[in-house]
Amino acid sequence: MQHRPSRPGSRARLTGLVALLPLLAALLAGLTGCGPSTAAAARPAIPAPGMDVGTQVDAALPGWLTALPLRDGAGRTVRLSEFAGKTLVVSDTMTLCQETCPIDTAAVVQTAARVAADGAAGRVEFLSITVDPQRDTPAQIAGYRKLYAGAPSNWQVLTGSPDDVARLWSFFGVYRQRTKPDPGATNWRTGAKLTYDVEHSDEVFFCAAGQERFVLEGVPDVPDPSRVPARLRAYLSSTGRGYLQRPPSTSWTVPQALATLSWLTQRRLA
Repeated sequence: MQHRPSRPGSRARLTGLVALLPLLAALLAGLTGCGPSTAAAARPAIPAPGMDVGTQVDAALPGWLTALPLRDGAGRTVRLSEFAGKTLVVSDTMTLCQETCPIDTAAVVQTAARVAADGAAGRVEFLSITVDPQRDTPAQIAGYRKLYAGAPSNWQVLTGSPDDVARLWSFFGVYRQRTKPDPGATNWRTGAKLTYDVEHSDEVFFCAAGQERFVLEGVPDVPDPSRVPARLRAYLSSTGRGYLQRPPSTSWTVPQALATLSWLTQRRLA
């Protein structure tokens, strides 16, 4: 997988307007004579993370999206609609990625484990969904999940038909493009020679109450390399090892993901 740091041409999110909403609300409160106590009551006890962390959005998840039939490692059908009432953390991944996905997944799994340890596993579901459904069969994603030993039950790896997966990621604005594979690249599980690679962007989408609410972008900072399974650490390219050892200055962190979930659930998660 060739990492793409940003998403050109993603769908409009009105992020500038969303970012200005708190300021506009405060100005309107002043103009209408709203007292400090009323304004304070309207603010959530746990505020949203700042723009230095990620992008706050407010986009409805359409019915066709939540009804898409995805599949887990056992071949069971899973739909986003099944998690109504929960906060969803949706990340794009690819089991044959040699640069960023094993690191992304390690951070997602660590976040899920921290949520479970805080007793909130029933309120937050983590879904890592492939961008490579042709090769990420149920057997392949089951093998990938198994590598993350001790991962909590509130984290799932999902695949689906190429058309359904393409529709899902097009909605979220995830960039995907087939490219030539690295010479000699093979499937770490089967040993089969790879005939293509997939360049894609890296995002984590936080959804609640039927809305997309927040996005973290880029490669995360995973301070403990052992969080990435040994087999996948060995599978990383030199670029991937560089990301693990020297994460970019723009990397998101597990504490930032937890801060986002604390805001969405209005419950302190650490």
